[in-house]
Parts: sequence; structure tokens; C-alpha cells
Amino acid sequence: MLDHEQVAIHTGRRSRLPVIVAVHSTALGPAAGGLRLWHYADWRDGLTDALRLSAAMTSKFAVAGLSNGGGKAVVALPQGMELGAGRRHDVLCDAAEVIASLDGAYATGPDVGTGPADMAVIGKSTPHVFCKPTELGGSGDSSPHTAQGTLAALRAVSRRLYGTTSLDGRTLAVIGLGRVGAGLARLLAAEGAALTVTDIDPGKRKVSEELGAVWQSPEEITAADVDIVVPAALGSVLTRQTVAELRCRAVVGPANNQLATPDVADLLHQRDILWVPDFVAGAGGVIHAISTELHHIGADDARARVDAIEDTVDNLLDTAQRRGQTPAQAASELARRRLRAAAGPTGSPTTPLRFRAAEPCDAENMALLHADNWRRHYRGAYSDAFLDGDVVADRRSVWSLRLSDPSGSATVVAEDDTELAGFVHVVFDEDGHWGSLIDNLHLVEHRQRMGLGTALLSRAAQAVAERASGSALYLWVLEQNTAAQEFYRALGGTCVERAPVSPPAVYRPGSPVPLPSSASPGPTPRCSRRARDGEAYRQPGGARHDPRRG
Repeated sequence: MLDHEQVAIHTGRRSRLPVIVAVHSTALGPAAGGLRLWHYADWRDGLTDALRLSAAMTSKFAVAGLSNGGGKAVVALPQGMELGAGRRHDVLCDAAEVIASLDGAYATGPDVGTGPADMAVIGKSTPHVFCKPTELGGSGDSSPHTAQGTLAALRAVSRRLYGTTSLDGRTLAVIGLGRVGAGLARLLAAEGAALTVTDIDPGKRKVSEELGAVWQSPEEITAADVDIVVPAALGSVLTRQTVAELRCRAVVGPANNQLATPDVADLLHQRDILWVPDFVAGAGGVIHAISTELHHIGADDARARVDAIEDTVDNLLDTAQRRGQTPAQAASELARRRLRAAAGPTGSPTTPLRFRAAEPCDAENMALLHADNWRRHYRGAYSDAFLDGDVVADRRSVWSLRLSDPSGSATVVAEDDTELAGFVHVVFDEDGHWGSLIDNLHLVEHRQRMGLGTALLSRAAQAVAERASGSALYLWVLEQNTAAQEFYRALGGTCVERAPVSPPAVYRPGSPVPLPSSASPGPTPRCSRRARDGEAYRQPGGARHDPRRG
């Protein structure tokens, strides 16, 4: 418990059952996690579950870039206890009472044994709850969004293994046909995947029959000869024994705590089986619920956050490959960096950032960051050959040229003692109508969703106010870059124009050859609003890129 900020253990005054709430971290923001009603041989096993699951939630939120920390609530039911309606209501009221006592440090949602209707009961006593029924203004059942996020992760893995995001014709073994597993199986069947499925409940065979899937026993399915195994039930499915039996190329699924022990991730890596950490692949439900109910963003933006799991997985796999790590190590390292960057023990920033005008000597680090951002967000828009090969040299040439002659523009970098954290580049009076162009804004991944982008844009707006003929700002963003669109929309931007664009033209030997027109990034909205009082207003849209613009 020593790595948790606080752990509340109460005997419910109505139910007389152990109510446990573990708050692992609030460094990124208030903690959140599910309420689990489950049977345990000893209540201390429930405590162990709460501690383990709350730490996993911290990693889940950090990797997803959300401003929340990890927590978990567990009510430990004795073996064999059945909760009648009255006793269940007492349990939920007891849980609500403990959550309310934490004064907003933790918000709860559904988990094993609970659902939206239970959140409605808890919501009568505390506002720190999510996934209430839709008729009560909540986001309802989170399982469809968990399934959708897992599908996004599977697409990224399919691209890595087979060169395409399509799952048509791929063979997958889905372990568990609960709300998430059954929903995911239906999505996969609709994609054209060939399914083998199982569940400990024989009654779930009807789902198998509905989908035309092969039914296999829970004991045998991990050894199925398939492309990808998809754990979608309770945890610890990946043991030293089951990993030795695997005949797949990847394991990707929404089940929590899939590894029986941490070293199993290394065994998977040794067998060249790609494993996407469960706290990444299964994050869609909580991302959607937190975004809509606690962050109060619109449904479209929340869905974009869920779909962005594909980009997250792409980036983690790229990072793991470059560094010779497992995806689990890359994900854990990313989570640790974001937590370290967010706050120290007292909640203050650990490494205050400095802002200054860019200098020619910054070109190399800026090129590396620029290339990393393109690799994470522009897959499918620019050729893999360019992104994986020439892009750093290309961007190095661009930034060396720009910084050697900065007239008519301003470039501001943010840094601490260890790294270049981000930069923004603005071209003054680029357009007679729309004003100055925010031509680049790039942040290192673990600094995103922490206010740095807004701070850099504010400095760009200040430079425009001081040196440009007018205060208007605009920018272009690739239509596929949904994360950037969400960011600019949240800051008040408005889409004012769309235009087709091509990948970077030939700029120097080795630069990317434009893709065929059918592979063009597509329509790109121009975003614009006026800059007032030193604040930058911008909007998402497509990106107009040429060799000198990025």
C-alpha cells in the first residue's frame, strides 16, 4: 500500500461488508476507476485486487493522455453470498458513503458485478460517479466503447503484422463472451474475421452460433491455431504454461490483468508473440465515460479519443521496436514519464519548463521531435518508407534552413534540463485574409494533455500581436489527425475551409515521392479565429504540407 496515496477500508454501516477504495495517484488529476462487487475467500484478497487494479488504472490513464489518476473500489463479498435487492442497495449506499468521504479524490464507475443502474444509486449520494444510465444524463454501458477501443488496438496490430488494418480473413480466438467480449466478437465478425470463441458459461454458445464461430472449451482455446488471441474475461489468463502453448502471433484483448506474473511479458517477447498491454487495449470504455461525464466533451470527440487507441498502439510498437523493448516496457515507461512530468510529491511540477526563441543549434532536436510526431500521426498519409527512413534528415534540412533565416516568423521552444519538450512555429501575415499561420506545434508524447500546447500557442499569439500586421491566426491539420482536431476544438477553434492535400513533394534527394492520388490524406479543413488578449484561437482541420511546412 505504500505506493498508494490513500487507501480507505470501512465496514459498511448498513451491509456490514468490507468496502475498500484505493487511490493510487492523483498526479495527473482526480483518481477514477470501477466498483467491483466480487466474492473472495478472504476480504484481504479484495484489498489486494483493489491495490493492483488501481495501479493499473493509473497506467491506463497516463498512456491514454487523460488528466486522471488511478483508483479502484472493491466490496468483498464472502464466498457463496447472494445479494438480494435490499442488501445490494445497502452495499451501494455504503460504497457511495466512502467515496463521498474522499471529497472528489476518487470517482467510480462500473466494474465486475456492477453496472449503470448501480451508478445511479451511488449518484444519489455523490456526484463523483460515471456511467450512469443515459436517461439520467450519463454515458450508460461502457462495454461498447471498450470493444471499439480494442478493435482499434487490433487494427494497429494487424498493420504491424500483416501490413493492413483490415481484419478480413484473419483468425482470432475470443476468450470470454460477456458484455465486452460478445460485443467485440460481433464487431470482429462484421469485419470479416474468422472466430473461435469460448466462455465458462455454456449458455454463451448461442453467441457462437449467432456469429458462425467455432466453439472451443476454455481449457483448450489458448492453444488454438489462430492469428491473434483476444482475452476478454477475467485476468491471469497468461501464465507460463499457457504462453508455452500459444500458437498465435499476437495477444490483444480488453481483459484486465492478463499476466499472471510480470515476467510473462518477457516470455511472450522471447516467443516473438506481440502482446499489447491490457491497460492500453482495454481503455476505450473508461476513456469514453471519463471524457463525456467528467471532462464534459461531446460524443464525437469522446469517440475520437477511443479511436485514437490505434495511434497509441502504433506509437508504442514503434517505440518498443526502436528501443529493443517489449510493448509492456514501452507503455510503462511512457506512463512513468508522464507521471514524473506532471507532479512531484507535493503536486508541484518536478521540472519547470523554460520558454525561449529557437536557435540554429536546436534544429537537430526539433527534427527528431517533428519526425516522431509525424510517425505517430501520419501513418497512411505519408509512405512508411519515408516515415521510417528519410523523415529525420528531411526535417533537419527544413529546420536548419528556417532557423538560419528566421525573418517573417517566430519559433518558440519549451525545454527543461533533460529534454526539448515541445515547440511552435508561426509565419507572420501568411494569408491576406486569415492572417498568420501556426505552421507547426509539436510536443513530446509524455507532455501532451498537460497544458504545454496551450502555453506554446499563447506565446505564438503574443509574437503575432507584437510583430504581425494583424492578430488573426489560422492553421491546417490533416483530417486523420483526430487528436489535434480535438485539441484545437477544445480551445474554441472553428473549421472554416477544407482542401485536398498531397504528401510532401520532392524537396531534396531522398525526400518522399508523393503517394498516388487515391492515397492522398484527403480533404483538410482550415481553422481560424482571431487572437485576442494574447490568447491563440485555432481550429482542427487538414494539414497543408509542403517541403518547407510541417
